Amino acid sequence: MVETVISSQKPNTLIKNCLECNSSTLQESQVAETGTFPVYGATDISGYTETAGINGESILIIKDGSGVGTVKFVSGEYSYIGTLNSLTAKDGYCLKYIYFALQRFSFEPYKTGMAIPHIYFKDYGKAKIYCPSFSLQTLIAQKLSLIENKMEVEKRIILCYQLQRSYLLSRMFI
Repeated sequence: MVETVISSQKPNTLIKNCLECNSSTLQESQVAETGTFPVYGATDISGYTETAGINGESILIIKDGSGVGTVKFVSGEYSYIGTLNSLTAKDGYCLKYIYFALQRFSFEPYKTGMAIPHIYFKDYGKAKIYCPSFSLQTLIAQKLSLIENKMEVEKRIILCYQLQRSYLLSRMFI
């Protein structure tokens, strides 16, 4: 129901007016298997480094490759690979709200490239999303975060049941 508020309203704000886009030059080859700070890539954490490129919140968006347009909300100290962009909120905008809005946003019209699809902030930044007042953005983000957290807990419970089932089935045939 709360998500319907985001997707059913007429878009009223340019994405480039709510977000700043940053890029990274970090390459997959510069990432270690162990370290202090996580490094995010297209498939979640791709390794670690000893120095964090960011300390705070951002939306990481895949800008190159098959997962182009996929968004992930991250916070804390971390770095990210150059196939991603980091989006941060400008004053007056709730980053978590924009994250949920971008999950529903279609990046399809902004994809370029035949073999390897790309999206560019300069292009999709001209598109509009619905942004209510900051207080309503915050309220919607809080409610959707609660739902998202509940879903993550349920996924972990299902995984535990699947592991338990697998173990019990393997023990039946010994």
